[in-house]
Amino acid sequence: MITIYDDLMNDFREFHTIRNGFVTMYVCGITAYDSPHIGHARSAVAFDIIRRYLEFHGYEVKYVMNYTDVDDKMIQRANEAGTTIYEIAEKYIQEYERMQKALRIKTPTVRPRATQEIPDMIKMIQTLEEKGYTYVSEGSVYFDTSKMEGYKSLFRKKEAEGDESEFTQSEFAEQKRNIEDFVLWKKEKPGEPSWDSPWGKGRPGWHLECSVMAQKYLGSTIDIHGGGKDLKRPHHQNEIAQSECANNQKFVNYWMHNGFLNINNEKMSKSLGNFIPLMEMLEKFPGTLIRYYFATSYYKRPMDFSMDKLEEAKKNLEKIQKFYQQLKSYPNIKDLPGDDPELVLQQEELKKFEDNFLDAMDYDFNTAKAMGFFFSMMNFFQRKIINAGKVLSASVQEDLIRFLNDIDQVFQFIVVEDQYGPESSEWKDKMDELVESILQLRKTMKKEKKYDIADKLRDLLVKNGIKVDDKGMDYSWEYLN
Repeated sequence: MITIYDDLMNDFREFHTIRNGFVTMYVCGITAYDSPHIGHARSAVAFDIIRRYLEFHGYEVKYVMNYTDVDDKMIQRANEAGTTIYEIAEKYIQEYERMQKALRIKTPTVRPRATQEIPDMIKMIQTLEEKGYTYVSEGSVYFDTSKMEGYKSLFRKKEAEGDESEFTQSEFAEQKRNIEDFVLWKKEKPGEPSWDSPWGKGRPGWHLECSVMAQKYLGSTIDIHGGGKDLKRPHHQNEIAQSECANNQKFVNYWMHNGFLNINNEKMSKSLGNFIPLMEMLEKFPGTLIRYYFATSYYKRPMDFSMDKLEEAKKNLEKIQKFYQQLKSYPNIKDLPGDDPELVLQQEELKKFEDNFLDAMDYDFNTAKAMGFFFSMMNFFQRKIINAGKVLSASVQEDLIRFLNDIDQVFQFIVVEDQYGPESSEWKDKMDELVESILQLRKTMKKEKKYDIADKLRDLLVKNGIKVDDKGMDYSWEYLN
């Protein structure tokens, strides 16, 4: 039984899905105004491991991760560069998706962009307006938080209930009835992109975007909603408010947030000079190493990043991959009789490892604890069997390799990459880039209504063992084994 720490309830809860065997999962994506940094990588890896582990348990997971492609910072960046928010968004979304490929992040089922979902956002505002939860002030539409019972208690720990200031949100404060009220529709300003609406030209509020995209692609109530710890208040608080008031039902059953990433024990910040662009890291280190490094920490806890710790992780990852190879090629393999004391000992060690590993992962996806059990298992089989030249049971070897292969579908760093052939990592990266280029060309052909060419490009990929799943102008793909 999987147990999840639900941040809204501040407690561990057994995981039960809305539909048997099926998980709906929404994770807040980036605002596409700058290059992804190492903090984005931690969140992406954490929720990818969670998704993959649910699939390891046999669940089908519909995973939605959005892109915010209209925002104050994007507008400022576009104006400074003399371009559009769409070109800014495309540049940084492509960078983010290259990062995901390098980190072995499984492509989300749907990757909606906020600007493509604005008609549905207007509909949700109209629903809230009809129910009396909104008001218009100086051309913008606001959610009236005083109309929702229990709004202020959302994501508040009991010991913090007396602290009002921590949970307020001050944007356009002079236009609001209550300081916690938040904007649903922003009135158009000179030099900003805008869309028509019943309240005049403008654009949606950030909080509204995620509610609408989650509801559209996953339903009014979803199993899991994830994001960084900094999104609890007010972003996720406001998502709950507008979603539950619009739909009259619970929005999310389990709220999950990854902890902050610090750099050498300091908060990462450009002003402190410790901001680490991820693409620079990926030029120096393989994505599998960065993925492993993040897996050594429990996702909910703050994590301190340093180059010294990354170098230590590199040595440990090399030990893991070397052990896997030694296990596969170990020559002293025999079928031992069922009552052989050595066979019994090896079977006990393997079962203990599997049970402890799965228990750690089942209890809120504690990868740090699970990797501790991994090293205990590795030390036993390497030191007491392989290094000592003892006989390794053929059945134990087979079962252990099978289990490592299975859990590497989650972790993506145990099996050495030579499974793809000579110079595998470089070859696979080039293949990934080629597939992305072809699909981007297909997207362009669809926009230009050249559907015959677009379909031929898709068919070319399918014939070469690549599954393509189109979602309007969005797409996902994967290699077929």
